[in-house]
Amino acid sequence: MTTGLAKGSTGSDCSGDIAKAIGIMFMSRTYAHMAHLKTPSYAAHKALNKFYDDIVELCDDLAEGSQGLYGKLDIPFINISGNVNDPIGALSGHLRQLESTIMNCDEDFIMSIFQEIQKLYRSTLYKLTELS
Repeated sequence: MTTGLAKGSTGSDCSGDIAKAIGIMFMSRTYAHMAHLKTPSYAAHKALNKFYDDIVELCDDLAEGSQGLYGKLDIPFINISGNVNDPIGALSGHLRQLESTIMNCDEDFIMSIFQEIQKLYRSTLYKLTELS
């Protein structure tokens, strides 16, 4: 449940979209940990390990900043999607879901955190594509 827009906010309430994005990131984190344990590639193993470690802190940043604006978020549980043997395809799909979910949010600080999240996904995809 949200408390509405906080004082000083310039945009519309996108708390539902942010909550869904956090749910997607939690799902993506669990997916990456499973793929990390299954991959035969050392480079993929390390890239996925870094991803699932780093995404937790970024989720916290996004959740806490957003809750400071909107109040407590109702973060949904999202079932894992993606083939555990195809981390490139799965993480690419998760990133597309995130981008389409949060694209209407116009709070600068939220989008700044989201850019860091995008950077982590893109960096991980680069490592999986080019270094594995």
